[in-house]
Amino acid sequence: MAYGLLLVVLVATAYAFRSSKSRVPHGLRLPPGPPRWPLIGNLLDIPREKQWKTFDAWAKTYGDLVYIEALGTRMLLINSPEYVRELFGERGSIYSNRHHSVVLNELLHMDWTIIMMPYGDVWRRYRGVLSQFFHHSLLETYYPAQMKYTKMFLRKLHESPENLFKHVRYVLGAAITYGIKLLSDNDPLIELSETTVHKITQAAIPGKYLADFLPFLKYVPAWFPGAGFRRELDQLAKQGMDMIIIPVELKNGIEVSSIVSTLLKRYEHDPDPPADHDKIVHYVGGVIYVAGVDTMDGQLLNFFFAMLLHPEVQRTAQAELDRVIEPGSLPTFKDKEQLPYVQAVYKEVLRWLTIANVGVPHVLDQDDIIGDYFIPKGTMIIGNSRTLLRSKEVYGPDAAVFRPERFFEGARDPDWAFGYGRRVCPGKLFGEDTLFIMIACVLYIFTISPIEDENGNPILPREDEDFESGVIMRPIPFQCRILRLPNSGAVD
Repeated sequence: MAYGLLLVVLVATAYAFRSSKSRVPHGLRLPPGPPRWPLIGNLLDIPREKQWKTFDAWAKTYGDLVYIEALGTRMLLINSPEYVRELFGERGSIYSNRHHSVVLNELLHMDWTIIMMPYGDVWRRYRGVLSQFFHHSLLETYYPAQMKYTKMFLRKLHESPENLFKHVRYVLGAAITYGIKLLSDNDPLIELSETTVHKITQAAIPGKYLADFLPFLKYVPAWFPGAGFRRELDQLAKQGMDMIIIPVELKNGIEVSSIVSTLLKRYEHDPDPPADHDKIVHYVGGVIYVAGVDTMDGQLLNFFFAMLLHPEVQRTAQAELDRVIEPGSLPTFKDKEQLPYVQAVYKEVLRWLTIANVGVPHVLDQDDIIGDYFIPKGTMIIGNSRTLLRSKEVYGPDAAVFRPERFFEGARDPDWAFGYGRRVCPGKLFGEDTLFIMIACVLYIFTISPIEDENGNPILPREDEDFESGVIMRPIPFQCRILRLPNSGAVD
């Protein structure tokens, strides 16, 4: 074992030394960043939990661009709107590829999702299939289903408000994506999907597994002593494939219109369907679930989190709803333009507690120069979303405060919550609609307040603390009191 360990160390050291050397042209320099150790670079500086705190501190210390390396893997944090616009926008043709992750692409086989696909013709084709379902001209066709599931959510909250977290996952789970009639809040499909997505978001944390920095570790067999990470990832890879295949195989249970059911019907009646139409159905449904549902349910939970901490915002939104919505009714999409404060609330939720603290890393296709900075080919380019969406330069001196009124004062919409450049989420408008109608209806029907301890003091979740540490910023389960308001609308 000693000789084997020594061999691993020597190979890792040689690989890191070979890969970490960046040839910087004369007169140029790498962007600033934390000091790097020989060979390992910043490997020990990258935290495995609550990375947004470290990334934000680096932005404050080093500025708009922060460069780090870890065992030859290069990363550049983008912390200013100017560089977001220039790199992801104006130079998007070379800043739109994806970093090839050994863990995600090879060990978990997640290259099936367009999130991880390389930028190119295959990605354009699959994204084209996905985007057609979210074209702005089609959004109204989803309104009936969105209202149906919103009412389902309201009923469940009314019946058992203590199960908030389960209800959110149930309603925004397989039913919306696949249109499947689920058995219960503990439906096996929901349990499989929830567990799998949670583990995937944990695995996606940069630095979580050394295999992303030392690719040769992917060849270590699962039976090898100390290779528990391989056994863990192999099991997760199987769960991931089950998650995208099983719902489609349950097509006989599909009872309502959904994206997957629409695709199934399209190819069923197509005399000459694409050769890979089965993959398209599985992959499109899977990516909507992984990238869409998990982010939407996190944002909805973040809304409840924010309302607990800011009851004055809740009261203002409810006053607006009372002025606009007729007693005994529910808010609908037709009321949206008359509810500017409710719109501001969901925008502030997206900004203040953005679900993704950093954007999914892009990768630079060729060497590039920004001012007098040299950016090597292959560098991971990361939009530092948490820092951008709380920038004082963009959102004012109170950017750290939850205050929806800023959007009446000209604050820019929180578009960075949906990604950057050519890789921006195609379901952005659908996600905003879903969040709006659920927030509007919840605020019109219920009041959200904290529970108290034995001394009568409110028990409140802690901002920036009570959150999971994955790439998706979902709150750790908290308790709250959800009470039906008098004279509120019907939920059935």
